[in-house]
Amino acid sequence: MEKQTTSNWYMVLIKGIVMILLALLILSSPGGALMTVAIYLGIGFLITGIVIVMRGFALRKTNDNWGWAVFEGALDIILGYIILINPLVTAELLPFIIGFWATFYGIMLVINAFSKKDNRMMKILSGIIIVLLGSLIMHNPLFIGLSIAIWAGVLLMIVGVYNVIASFSLK
Repeated sequence: MEKQTTSNWYMVLIKGIVMILLALLILSSPGGALMTVAIYLGIGFLITGIVIVMRGFALRKTNDNWGWAVFEGALDIILGYIILINPLVTAELLPFIIGFWATFYGIMLVINAFSKKDNRMMKILSGIIIVLLGSLIMHNPLFIGLSIAIWAGVLLMIVGVYNVIASFSLK
């Protein structure tokens, strides 16, 4: 089981790099239109969703929890597709979408921290921070205002850095 998990460490690295690049794109022009941010997010969710689904299926023979990875990846793919088919509506709903995704991802990190002993504290801390920021964005979009791009970039940077660090611990 451990050999299969560590042999796919690069998929987690790719996911982390995509998230960091996406965060840098968003943070480089926070004053830009939310439509551009929505398109960046849609593309990012599609790519990372595909990577997560591929990783989940690669682990199906050795990991009993592979279905959760496929489920997470499928949600990312669906979210990316929804964002890309109508970016104008997405721009209006962006605070809720980002907040929901971040909250779900943070909860999954915390749950995952208790299923394995590696990087437990990093997963719990990252998960709690992501849940708090996601909840802030989702439940108080007026507070976020025009800085939604900055908050989205910060969230994606945290998720990306976590995945890069996690991939090297798998290697």
